[in-house]
Amino acid sequence: TSDNGFHTGQFSLPIDKRQLYEFDIKVPLLVRGPGVTRNQTNTMLVSNIDLGPTILDIAGCDLNKTPMDGMSFLPLLKSEVNTTWRTDFLIEYQGEGHNLTDPECPVLGSGVAQCFPDCVCEDAFNNTYACVRTLSASSDLQYCEFDDAEVFVEVYNMTADPHQITNIAKTIDQEILEKMNHRLMMLQSCSGASCHSPGVFDPSYKFDPQLMFINHGDRKST
Repeated sequence: TSDNGFHTGQFSLPIDKRQLYEFDIKVPLLVRGPGVTRNQTNTMLVSNIDLGPTILDIAGCDLNKTPMDGMSFLPLLKSEVNTTWRTDFLIEYQGEGHNLTDPECPVLGSGVAQCFPDCVCEDAFNNTYACVRTLSASSDLQYCEFDDAEVFVEVYNMTADPHQITNIAKTIDQEILEKMNHRLMMLQSCSGASCHSPGVFDPSYKFDPQLMFINHGDRKST
């Protein structure tokens, strides 16, 4: 596999990889080995949390005895038919930045980080976000919320706008917006098998608030 890619000029950003956009989050994955179908390309969504379960699956371990947020993509590698797979996944990032002023650019005040002498900065404390990246037969979307004073939301239709130029958060159907918000909360709160629940655009999707608290349980006083 590979590290996630740098942006190199997109949106006039300095060279780095801390943003929510496709050019930063997309990672190539190449796999070869016994039983892996040769010369195939698969567009299913695979995340780094899937590497652990996949390796255990290849080793013959019982995944039911080792609950993990990710899923084994060994069936995809073997081109097994009727494989049930996810239609979305979680993206999170914690922005850097401190109460101190960056010495390279004091004019910007506190909260920024990794600044160049020309006051172009790579990061800031409010560049903290969580996203749901959805890819299904009917929809190719990205929904993101920033952890800032505004709780700024960005939504992109990756089919019509693959370069993520137009934020449609204020024009997209309100029901879709609410479903994506619910899905984000579920993915941020899930653990183990509860993370494998259907995505918003899966026909079997159903929002169940209890999934957000399934692993917390009642705390007993001692």
